[in-house]
Amino acid sequence: MRVSNLVVVALVAVFVFPAIAQTSNEPVVAFVTGTTLNLAASSGIVTQRIELKHPVYDFALSLDRKLLITVSPDTPHGGNLYLLNMQTHAQTKLTNGHLYFKNLNKGETEVYADLQFSPDGKSVVFGVHGNVNNDGNDAEENSGPFAVYEIASHETRVLKSTTNIDGQGECSEWNPMWSPDGKWILFNCEDGAFITDARGTTLRDLKMGTDSEAGTSAVSWVGNGCVLYMQSHRDASSLNQERDGIRLFNLRTSESRIFTVIPILPKESLAGLRESSDEASIMQSSSGVAIETREKVWTFPEIEQVFDGYHSRKAPAAHVIGGWQPSSIPPECK
Repeated sequence: MRVSNLVVVALVAVFVFPAIAQTSNEPVVAFVTGTTLNLAASSGIVTQRIELKHPVYDFALSLDRKLLITVSPDTPHGGNLYLLNMQTHAQTKLTNGHLYFKNLNKGETEVYADLQFSPDGKSVVFGVHGNVNNDGNDAEENSGPFAVYEIASHETRVLKSTTNIDGQGECSEWNPMWSPDGKWILFNCEDGAFITDARGTTLRDLKMGTDSEAGTSAVSWVGNGCVLYMQSHRDASSLNQERDGIRLFNLRTSESRIFTVIPILPKESLAGLRESSDEASIMQSSSGVAIETREKVWTFPEIEQVFDGYHSRKAPAAHVIGGWQPSSIPPECK
């Protein structure tokens, strides 16, 4: 594989706070514009800006906003991980290849993406992928397990439970989500949605779909006992949020029901729903990304990326932060 000419430089944090701190100004979403990470309240007010000085493929921010991890844009599918201490501005490179794929083919490299901090900020989970920097990349070549990096010990462990999904090896795993108590990790792949314990010793196939409509995509935890998911349909035009588009899966009973305690979403956007809470939702499509809260909608087009002459397009990175408010979590999910 040709090595990208992009150079990752030191990150410099710049904070912008409102003159008077108010509950309504608590950030509910974080998104990248250019080289700036923005934290915004549901009103659309940007309460904090972090100047990154360079483009990023993706990012994860700890709940206390003291640690930031970015994915360097080394390839169209991810790169290495860099940890920034927001208080000291110290930066540490966390990865350098070959965590899992020990014998890569010529032209392949190991890259990382889809990361999220644990609720206590002590660990971060991320996807490990094999990457070919050409048009040959597909879901199979991008398949790979998840790994967890421990901040205090600087140790990384591959979650063994994610290396063999349904006896078929790795799947194209994405969007890992920690449970509020930090004991479990929910994730998606082409075979459905799964839950593993944080040590990677057990794996549960949620089997949330039906025989007629098998496709599902988990978008968040709702308390420790439920999962919010998107039910895909063969006929996308029939999708209706009030009917059956957004559903709540009870992990104790394996039953699901319609759930509408999220910002109202356009029907055509539901298929791209990636993350959600009671305050905000992130939707992706072939044209870019949309962020919707109860008070505002942001839309951002895809951005052009060039890696040693190889062109690709990617939606800007954006994530819901803060999680679900206790008052919005149904009793059966607590």
